[in-house]
Amino acid sequence: MPVAPVSRPGPRTGGTSPERAASPRLCILTQYWPPELGAPQGRLSELGERLIDLGWQVEVLTALPNYPTGRIFDGYARARVTVETVGRIRTARVPLLPSQRGFVRRLICYLSFAGTSAALGPRLCARPELLWVESPPLFIGLAARVLTRRWRCPYVFNVSDLWPESAVRLGMVGRGTLTHHLAERYELTLYRGAAGITAQSLEIIGSVRARVPNVPTELVTNGVDTTRFGRHLADDWARALIGPEDGPVAIYAGLFGHAQGLEQILALAASLPPELPGRFVLVGDGPLREALAQRITAERIPRVRLLPPVSRDRVPALLAAADIAIVPLGARLPGAVPSKIYEAMASQLPVLLVADGEAADRIEQAGCGLTSSPGDDEALRANFERLARDPDLRARLGLAGRHAAATIYDRTAIARRLDDFLRSCLQSGSARQVR
Repeated sequence: MPVAPVSRPGPRTGGTSPERAASPRLCILTQYWPPELGAPQGRLSELGERLIDLGWQVEVLTALPNYPTGRIFDGYARARVTVETVGRIRTARVPLLPSQRGFVRRLICYLSFAGTSAALGPRLCARPELLWVESPPLFIGLAARVLTRRWRCPYVFNVSDLWPESAVRLGMVGRGTLTHHLAERYELTLYRGAAGITAQSLEIIGSVRARVPNVPTELVTNGVDTTRFGRHLADDWARALIGPEDGPVAIYAGLFGHAQGLEQILALAASLPPELPGRFVLVGDGPLREALAQRITAERIPRVRLLPPVSRDRVPALLAAADIAIVPLGARLPGAVPSKIYEAMASQLPVLLVADGEAADRIEQAGCGLTSSPGDDEALRANFERLARDPDLRARLGLAGRHAAATIYDRTAIARRLDDFLRSCLQSGSARQVR
């Protein structure tokens, strides 16, 4: 497939013009990008749009869309590379070997994207003044190091999850093994080489600062555009998809993966007394979808309905048609704060959270939901029963969440902080490059 031509600025000879300084060029390197659905896809694309409003020239280097199914999406399957515009952002896509099943296959998937983005990025993208790198996967750092040397620009490393620590917690990598040791050393190398590090939670920031105290860091929480969500957006399509009004509906919309612990929702549904109202609607796709469907059928679990994924622009209507947002994690993951809580807040839904740590702290500080620890089935059941039986409680928690979304987690305010940090990293990183 032909590649759209791009202009490539020549080498810098010392100093920048006022016009160029006011409109720096940023390349976002990420394996995940719309039309895929997911937390990094939504966060990065929305922040990229706002950075354009704040004066940046933004371009993305990413993979052919394949997540979470592990298959290249229709319309892209025959392409080796493609260049398109997503929103206002020029998006260059490179091939990879997609897979979402099995540790070795996922490893090959990550490495293949690192290789093709490093090899093809300089031909597909204009040379940026700053590279912003989304991790995980941690192997994307291989491409980041190659590209920044080729482009002679600094990079800022965004840490959404602490890897390899999260892989250890999920049982994917053994603690203390050679693989674990090498991955930790590689992680530290990427942090030390960055002009700055952004992260989604205070726990991640604390972990990074403890290991690389001389590298600037900035908390860039996930957030939400409150104008896109709200109770008024429920429509006939969403109500029909969710089903009959026979009690409060708790909705989960997202990835059916290992980290999410969705089996806890099935156990909850199976344990509820028959007289208690309420149902569960799970919307999405992922490697565990088939196993969940088989368990529902085999164990005849009531109250649970699995729905296929919907486009991102239809999610607000689905949330608005529900009564509770259920957001589970399967284990205690350091620094993990599910992005779904922010959309639930903006939708004025009470949050039924299954997580410890910072995620639970944010729900409790906002006063917008009830929390329980992963694996504590009794506490989860008690929390659901409270919400199912008390519509006034649901209303109070929902209003508190909407207030927190508008005042604390507004995406525009977060983008302004990110803009300030990236510009400071651009200045310090450029000075380091020319020394």
